[in-house]
Order: sequence, then structure tokens, then C-alpha cells
Amino acid sequence: MTSLPALVVPTSGTALWYLTRASGVVALVLLTTTVMVGIVASVGWTTERWPRFLSQNVHRDLSLLCLGFVAVHIASTVGDGYVPIGLADAFVPFHSPYRPLWVGLGAVAFDLLLAVLVTSALRRRIGYRSWRFVHRLAYLCWPVAVLHGLGTGSDATLDPVLAVDACCTLGVLAVVAWRLVTVTTIGTFQRLVGAVVAVIVTVSIGVVAALGPLRPGWSHRSGTSSALLAQIATRSHGPTGTPVIAAPTTATTAPAPNGAAPGAASGTLPPAPFSIAVAGTQSTVPDAAGEVRITLALHLQDPASTPLTIELDGTAVPGGGVSLTQGSVAFGPFRGTVTALAGDTIEATVPGAGPVDLTVTLSVDQGTGALSGTVVGALVGGDR
Repeated sequence: MTSLPALVVPTSGTALWYLTRASGVVALVLLTTTVMVGIVASVGWTTERWPRFLSQNVHRDLSLLCLGFVAVHIASTVGDGYVPIGLADAFVPFHSPYRPLWVGLGAVAFDLLLAVLVTSALRRRIGYRSWRFVHRLAYLCWPVAVLHGLGTGSDATLDPVLAVDACCTLGVLAVVAWRLVTVTTIGTFQRLVGAVVAVIVTVSIGVVAALGPLRPGWSHRSGTSSALLAQIATRSHGPTGTPVIAAPTTATTAPAPNGAAPGAASGTLPPAPFSIAVAGTQSTVPDAAGEVRITLALHLQDPASTPLTIELDGTAVPGGGVSLTQGSVAFGPFRGTVTALAGDTIEATVPGAGPVDLTVTLSVDQGTGALSGTVVGALVGGDR
């Protein structure tokens, strides 16, 4: 079994989207390392191989490198244009129409980082006390950045990203604990307050993640307006980054694909959430203008053999692929839109079926052309 041939062609928009996600993760790692080295430098820790000035220089260079990756993160997000995040949203908190709270936290973290770096450059002019007060904002910048990544990152639920978040959190906690234990100039009360604050921040991040971003349906619960969700639901990246307008979501009944049980399209659907094997065939119909329609005629391997038909319209490209211009899905008697494509995975929303979010992962047998895979369904805003 191999992957579906060229259902998705790499695009400039896709490249920007990957750059946005990767630069965000790298920026968080660099910010975490900056905070850790800054704590080490603040207590004057030194050895023969690691003089104090080295901690200060590394701290400064990491800060600048972190700012550079944040700039790449912002530029690629604004340039990608898949969601309506403008340049002003990077500086003005809670201004974005897309996930305003969580994008706003990113703006807060960026503003704090800029304040720390600018005052560091002007340290001699503004005085030590003012510089130190602003510099301590870096401690606030870090948890705000973590929450921003959890709330807006499309990869937030992936195991590697969760591992990065966990390592960053444990690293900061370890250095803070080391500082509270080893620094003799800190009183008992200050140690206790510092420990309590560290625990509260960590637990709060964990609770917010568990109750929000890590639960299915987060995109519908993250504060995005209903109108914007409807707009985003009809868009996907084509080969040149051009938005794809999905088909109308009229509730018409699609014909049952081959192999579906009689009456399967009468409205009998598996209750969500579900994860069911799926099988079927694909067909391609070209026209004289170079346009093609790929039809995936599938049926769920459930007692009702529920039909699932996916239609992908676009322009034929060399090698048998398609430059997608619109996609629709028929799930039982209900019709919906294709909302995302990623390799062999197709995501769709069917408004009249609950509504339900569908994630279809397919592979094709090159010998027979038969399709097989799984379809996962989740109620919009509900548990998977």
C-alpha cells in the first residue's frame, strides 16, 4: 500500500505555514534557554571554564537570536495569509479576529521581549534600577509565550511539540529551584513566595492546556468568531498559495458508493465520536480545459456501511496530481466542505450531521487501485 498520488502539491503557502510553525517552536526553545542562562548569570555563578562574562554574553546573544526567530515567525504568519493575522496584531494585543486572546498573548510576549532588549541597549542612559525592573519582565514573557504557543499552535497536540513544551517547563523550573536553594541572599519568605509562584504558574499552564488546546474541537472553542470560522472552513492552500473556495453546503443526498448497503444514505450515521475503517475506490474525470475531478467513493465499515463521497476539483498537473480549487464531501445524506489537505489526510466539516468534523486518512493499493484507511469523526466543539 502506498500513499495517494499527489493529492496535495507543495505550495508556497504551505512552505510559509511550515516556517511559521517551526520558527515558533524554535523561538520558544531559545526564549527558554535565554531565561535559564539569565538566571544563572543573575546569581554570578562561575567556574574556571565558564567565567561570569561568558554567561552574560551567551544570554545577550541568545536573546538576539530569539528575537530573530520571533521576527521570522511573525513575518511568515502575516505573509502566509491563511488566517487574517496582520502586522499590527504582532504588536497590539487582543486585536486579531483570529483567536484574539491567544494571538494577543503572543503580542504581549513580543512586546515584553522588545522592552527587555531595548532597555538593555539603553541601560547606561535609563539607569540600573529602571533596567532591572524592565528586565525582570522576561520572567513574565516566558509563561505568556508558552500559553500563546498552546493556544494558537496547530501542532500543539503533537507528541514532539508536547515534549518540547514539557522540557522547556522542566528546564525553567529546575533553574528557578536551583536559584531559590543556592542563593544565600534570599530570605526564607522570599524563597517560599518564589516556590509558590513557580508552582502556580506551572499548574496553571497545565490546567489551561488540558482543558483547552489539548481537547478536540479547540479551533471552535478558542474565541474565533463564527463568521471567521465559516470563512476559514471554506479555504485551503492551492499550489500557488491561492485560497480554495469550497462547494456550497446544501443538504442534498449523494448517491451511495459501490458496496454501500441499501438505504445507507437515509440518514443512519455512526454516533460521534467515532473511528472506523473505510474502503472504496477513486476515479478521475478530466475535461478539455485541463480541469479534473477526483472522486473518492468510500463506505465506512460499520453495520450500515455508511457512504462517504469526497470530490476534489482542480487543475491537472504533471505526474497525475491535481491543483485543488474546491472540495466537497457527502456523508450519508449530508453535504459539507473539505477544510484541509495534508498528504494522505483529508479534513472536512459536515454542518448537517451534528455538525461533525471528519479526518480521513487513506492509502491506495497500486495493484488494484482500491482505497483503504480510517475516518475519525468528532462533534464540532466536543470530545473526539
